[in-house]
Amino acid sequence: MTITASSKIRDVARDIPASLVVFERYGVDFCCGGDRPLSEAVQGTKLSVGDLIAEIEAAAEAQQGEDSLHEDWSRYSPAGLTRHIEQAHHEYLREELPKAGAALAKVIQVHGDRHSELFDLGRVFQRLRNDLLAHLEREETVIFPAIRDSLGEGTPGEEAEEGALGPPPPELLDWLDGLEADHDVAGGLLQEMRRIADGYGLPEDACATYGGLYETLAALEADIHRHVHLENNILIPEVREALARLASS
Repeated sequence: MTITASSKIRDVARDIPASLVVFERYGVDFCCGGDRPLSEAVQGTKLSVGDLIAEIEAAAEAQQGEDSLHEDWSRYSPAGLTRHIEQAHHEYLREELPKAGAALAKVIQVHGDRHSELFDLGRVFQRLRNDLLAHLEREETVIFPAIRDSLGEGTPGEEAEEGALGPPPPELLDWLDGLEADHDVAGGLLQEMRRIADGYGLPEDACATYGGLYETLAALEADIHRHVHLENNILIPEVREALARLASS
């Protein structure tokens, strides 16, 4: 892929996975806000679009091998993507959200009298946690099984064995729209948490638990961004294309 100032952020994130680290470094929203050109990503910063492109190209050249972050998920079927998302991201959230909640409660108890913003952070985190857990449950019990049952396990574009699959639920497209709406809400809550926490910069009186909390919240944010990127920019478009092929056949 040749990157230009007019390249869409989501396309760069999809085709050059090493760019995710660069986008994270500069706070570029590559999941929910990925429909913007790179030229808009640097607005309000001291970074030029040329510098951003140069960093992305350097990151791509320096990338060695492929790990789970840099996997070329475009080679996988929608079913394969759903299974990866469940194993890599759903399991992570179910493990880390309770830990983050417990750490946040402890930091509020110790530091809340001097840092009232922690109470606001706690309220936003609790809403994010509740929304995410409901979102994961809906994906795992309704939407992802529907994708696997109606589109099969083959690679993208591969025809399933005749009669092996059931018809897609008529609500599936609406469900996909709902997932994207959920992602927009989660993205807004993550931005609000980062704003309240001053970019996760620690105050002078922060203890080790305070620092660990902010590291955990920043890691959660990064994982959710990658999670949403896989769904918004790869999985959902592939499912929509597959459903369109089925409807026209």
